[in-house]
Amino acid sequence: MSPEGSVDGVVDSRIKIQNLKKVFNAKSVAIVGASTEPAKVGYQVLNNVIKNGYKGKIYPINKKAKEILGVPCYPTITDCPTDIDFAVIAVPAPMVEGVLRECVTKNVKGTVIITSGFSEIGKKKEEQALKDIADKHDIALLGPNTFGFVYTPANLNASFGPQNVAPGKIAFVSQSGALAISLMGWTMMEKIGLAAVVSLGNKADIGEKELIEYFNDDPNVSVILIYMEGIKDGRQFMTTKVKKPVVILKSGTSQRGAQAAASHTGSLSGSDKIYTAAFNQLGMMRAKTFTQAFGAATVLSMPLPAGDETLIITNGGGIGVSATDECENSGLKLLEDPVWLEEKFRSTMPEFGSTKNPIDVTGGGGCDSYRKAVHIALAEEKIKAVIVLYCETAVTDPVEVAKAIVEEYNAVKRNKPIVVTMVGGDRSRHAIQILNENQIPGMTEVREAVSGLKSLYTWKEISTRSKEKVKSPEIPAKALEVIERVRKEGRTFLLEHESREALEACGVPMPKWGFATTADEAVKIAEKTQMYPVAMKIASVDIIHKSDVGGVILNIKNAEEMRAKFNQMMETVAQNAPKANLLGVNLCQMVEGLQCIVGMNKDPQFGPAVMFGLGGIFVEVLKDVSFRIVPFSEGEAGRLIGEIKAKKLLDGYRGQGAHKESIIKTLMAVQKIAEHVKEIDINPLITNKDGSFAVDARIII
Repeated sequence: MSPEGSVDGVVDSRIKIQNLKKVFNAKSVAIVGASTEPAKVGYQVLNNVIKNGYKGKIYPINKKAKEILGVPCYPTITDCPTDIDFAVIAVPAPMVEGVLRECVTKNVKGTVIITSGFSEIGKKKEEQALKDIADKHDIALLGPNTFGFVYTPANLNASFGPQNVAPGKIAFVSQSGALAISLMGWTMMEKIGLAAVVSLGNKADIGEKELIEYFNDDPNVSVILIYMEGIKDGRQFMTTKVKKPVVILKSGTSQRGAQAAASHTGSLSGSDKIYTAAFNQLGMMRAKTFTQAFGAATVLSMPLPAGDETLIITNGGGIGVSATDECENSGLKLLEDPVWLEEKFRSTMPEFGSTKNPIDVTGGGGCDSYRKAVHIALAEEKIKAVIVLYCETAVTDPVEVAKAIVEEYNAVKRNKPIVVTMVGGDRSRHAIQILNENQIPGMTEVREAVSGLKSLYTWKEISTRSKEKVKSPEIPAKALEVIERVRKEGRTFLLEHESREALEACGVPMPKWGFATTADEAVKIAEKTQMYPVAMKIASVDIIHKSDVGGVILNIKNAEEMRAKFNQMMETVAQNAPKANLLGVNLCQMVEGLQCIVGMNKDPQFGPAVMFGLGGIFVEVLKDVSFRIVPFSEGEAGRLIGEIKAKKLLDGYRGQGAHKESIIKTLMAVQKIAEHVKEIDINPLITNKDGSFAVDARIII
C-alpha cells in the first residue's frame, strides 16, 4: 500500500513542505523527554522555548514530574488535552519510534528528533522506520541527531543552542549541529540577525530542498544560507526550485574531507566539481569560508543594484587600492568619470584628498567628511552601489562614522546596496556591530565586502534569467542500436567508429570520417568524401593505446600515400601486438583549431554529468573544466562554456577562437546518450570559425 499523500509509493514532498508551517509557526509545542535536570537536553529545550518568549501552548512530556519550570507536565503526548502542531522528541533512541507513533494520534504534522544513535552509527533500518511513519502520515520530520531549530519571527527556540538570537532576514540551515551552535554565537557577537537557524542532522526526511522551497514563500526570510557536508539524493536535489538567494558553504572538498563528511552524517560527498556544477545550474551561490558566506548573506538582504557603477569611499589610500584590486579581480565595475566626481565630492575632503574613484577623504576628513560623501553617493542616481572603507585613526571615532552611515542610509530609504569595511580595534568592532544591527553589512576585511557585493550582482543575473523548460533527452534509435549491439558482444567499450556512429546519430558534429578494412576501401572512402588530409588509426578491441604500437598516422595527403601507410600500419601493429585482432582502420579528416574536450561520467549522487574544457594535453595539465548535470538547457550549456578560466581563448584571444553554437550543440547532443553509457570522452573537440568537430571519441558502457 502506498503511503498517504504519495503517488505510486513516491512521497509528495509538497505536503511535507506545507506542513513545515506547523513547525515554524506552531500554535502548540510538545517537548517529549522534558527533564527536571538542567544538564539534560530535554530541560534545555524546554527552558529555551519558555525563555525565548514563545506565545503558543507548551506541553512538557514527562512520566514522573508534575511540572517543570512552572509548566504542567503530561505522562505521554497522547494525554495532552488538544491536538499538537509540533513535537520535539528527546528520548533514548529505542523509544523514539514509539513516541513518533503516539504523535500520529495527536495529529502532529511536524517533529524535531533531537535523539542521536541512528544512521550516523550505522542504524539505518531504525532510521528508515521513522521515515516510513513520517511519510505515511505526512509528518515533516527534522533529524534525527539534531540540536533543533530557532525561528525568531515566532519567538520559538526549540533547540539546546544559545538564547537571544537576534532577529533578521537570513535563514541559516546547517548539516552540522555543533557548527550551527558555534556560528549562532558568532552571529550574536557580530549582531547579525537571523530569521531561522535549522539543524538538519541525519536528514532522514526534511533536507535542504524542502527547507529552501519552504523559505521561498516565507516573507520573513530574504536569504537562505546552508552549511552542507553532502547530499543523499542528488537527482532529487536538482529539482529544487530557487526563488530567493541561496548561499552554500560546502565542506568535504578534499578526498579526506569527503570521507570525514560521509562518516559524520551517513551521506556521501561526491566530486566537488559536480557539487559546484549542481549549485551553478540551480542558481545557488557558493562560498569558501563561513565569514564569506555570512558576508554574502547580509549583502543579499539589500536592494538589487540598478546598474554596474560602484563607488569606493575611503580614508586611506592603501585600503582603497586593495579594494580596487578586489573589484577588478571579481569583475565589479567602478564608476569612471573624473570631472563629475571632482564636481560632486571635492567639498567632502581636505584639498589634498582625491576625488578619483576611490574617493579618499583622507585621515583628516573626519566623520563629517564620511557623512557628506555617503550622502552624495546614496543620493546620486549615477552611482549604483557603494563600498565604504574606514581605517581607525585617533582623530575619528568609528562608532560615530557608523552612526552617520546608518542615518544617511535611512534618510534615502535604502534605495541601493552599501557595504562597509572597518579596520581597527575594539572601537571599530563596536562600529561594525552597530551597522549589522541596522541591517547594513559591516565587515572586517575588504575582500569579504567586495565578495559580498559581487554576490548581489550575481544574484541579479540569476534572478533575471529566462525560465527555460528542460526536457529529459531521448536517445535516437540508431545510437541505441549501436550500444545494444556492442553490449550483446560482451564488450564494455565502443570502438572509435562505433562511438562516432552513436554520437553522430545524437547530433554531435563530426569531421569527415570512415571505417575501412582494406587499403582499397580506405582510398575509396577518402576519394569519395574528399577527406584529405587524413588521420588513420588502427581499430582493434585488443589495443587501447594505439600510438604505442604504431597505430596512428597523421596528415595522409593522397591515395598513393594512403595505400602505403595502410599497409605499413598493418605490418607494424601486427609485429608490435601479434595477438591483437586487427579489424581495420578509422579514417578522420584533419582539422585545425582550438582543442577542447567534452566528456560525460556518472556521479554517484547526481547521475550523468557533462564536462567541458580545454582539450588535448591542457585537460591533464590545467584541469580547467566545468560540469553540468543532465538534463540541462541550451542557456545552461552556454553558461557552462563561459565558466572555464581560459574562456578568453574561446572569444578569440590572439588568433584563437571558437564556434560556440556548435559547442553548445555538442553538449546538448551528448545528453541524449548519457543515461545509456558509463563514460564519454570527446578529446579533442576541435573548434574554429567554421564549426566544432569531434576528432576523437570514446564511449564506455
